[in-house]
Parts: sequence; C-alpha cells; structure tokens
Amino acid sequence: MSCVLCCVDGKNYSQSACDYAVMISNNMKLPLKILNVIEHSSKSDILDLSGNIKLGEKDDILEKLTNEESIKSKQTIKEGKDLLLALKEKALITAEQDVILMQAHGDILDNILELQDEIFILIIGIKSHDKNKIGENVKDIIRELNKPILLVNSEFITPKKILIAYNGSEESKKILTTAVRNPIFKDVTRDIVNINDDKLFSEKILDEAKKIYAKSEIDIKTSVLSGDAKTEILTYMYENDCDILAMGAFGHSRIKEFIFGSFTSEIIAQSKKPILFYR
Repeated sequence: MSCVLCCVDGKNYSQSACDYAVMISNNMKLPLKILNVIEHSSKSDILDLSGNIKLGEKDDILEKLTNEESIKSKQTIKEGKDLLLALKEKALITAEQDVILMQAHGDILDNILELQDEIFILIIGIKSHDKNKIGENVKDIIRELNKPILLVNSEFITPKKILIAYNGSEESKKILTTAVRNPIFKDVTRDIVNINDDKLFSEKILDEAKKIYAKSEIDIKTSVLSGDAKTEILTYMYENDCDILAMGAFGHSRIKEFIFGSFTSEIIAQSKKPILFYR
C-alpha cells in the first residue's frame, strides 16, 4: 500500500516536515510513515595513528575508538527514538490515518530507495540557504527517487496558494496531469508561470496548461514571465504570496542535469518557502 514518507533527523525542520506530512496523509487518505535513519560515522576525534606508537598503544586506541563509537551509537539511537515518539504524539492530534514509526541504520538514500515502491510522496526538511552547503544526500535523493518530494525549509503554514513553474515539455505535461489527478494539496489556488522571452509562444504553452486543469474543472491563473528564470520565479512567488513552489527536478541526461541540475540547486538554496519536486 502507498504511504506518505517523512524523513526526520531532529535538526532540519523535522517538526515542520512532519506537520506537512500529516496534512498530506489526511488529504490523500494514506498512512504516514516517519523514518529516522542512523548514519554511522567512520571517523573519530580520538583516532590519531600518526607518529610513533609504542607496543600495545594501537590496541588501546582501537579499543577506545570502539567503545566511543558504541556509546555514540546508543545515544544517537535513543535520541532518534525520542524524536519519533514526540513527533508521533503531536501527529496523532490531527492525523486521520495510521502513523507508523521507523528507525533504520545505514545510508539515508539506500533506506529511502528500499521503500520506493510504496512511497507516494517523500517529505524531508532542509535548512541551508547556501548552494554550496546543500547536502549531497538531498541532491542524491532528488536525482534517484522517482517520486514527488517536498523539501521543507521553513515553519509549517497551511498552504493557500501554489506556484507551478511550467515549461511545456512532454515531461512537464505529465507532471501537470499527475497533479490534477492526485492533488496533494486541497483547497488551494494555483498560479502557473512560464518563463520565456517569446510571449506568444509562452501564452500558447500556458493555454495547454489551462486545458489540462479545465478537464477537472480546476481554475488556475497563468502568467508569462521573462528574464532570469530563477530570479523571476522567486520574485513572483514572494510578491504574490505563494506558499509552495512546484516544479520538475534534475534532468536525466548529463547535459540536462548539468544545466537544469544547477538551476534546481540554486532554487533550493535561495527559496525560503517549501519546494515540491515532481519526477
């Protein structure tokens, strides 16, 4: 059975991510799974084997390292369990579906991909607004997971308006069709923008988007923007009080990923509102 999966670490807007996950779980009538992954470090502050080591000292250091890692691991596991229990306690106040807690060990991407077949949408919190500090984990997850991903980078608010960046490609048409068929957010207004210096071409593309939504009797507002895509999208979002940005993610080919991947990274780094990525 499909589920809403929320990954939490206690640091990066975990509570906000969980709040969005509960709302989406209720909207889609799907169970919510909250996952905490324990990623074990292979480094230690006390491990220094440089210089001359006397007989027996290496064994003492390795034993101390093992003990230290064991203590750290137990503490991390406990903190993760405490976090999960606290999040579930709050989630149950408004959750209409089952809330399931999960704790796993190893690489976060590997653990997410193991659940890929049952994921309807992944919600994950991020904190950085610096493109040089966006975690590789986040980039890898967006590249590898072929499911919608909501990146939460601010405190939770109930969404009232969604901004959709639409480029008219076959891929983006599929995204709109999927979004119309299974709307993740209920009772929201939708603004759709296309960034193109050719206004007539842009209007034609947006007319196609209107037709897709018209089939489900959903009203949308469309706007033609020109200039730097990243700047125009973010400016429109803030000036028009949009609560969430929805867009496609990294491309599949190397050339597309180089161009669009860089654009995606910059949007993630500079947006101060949640971003919903479709694949």
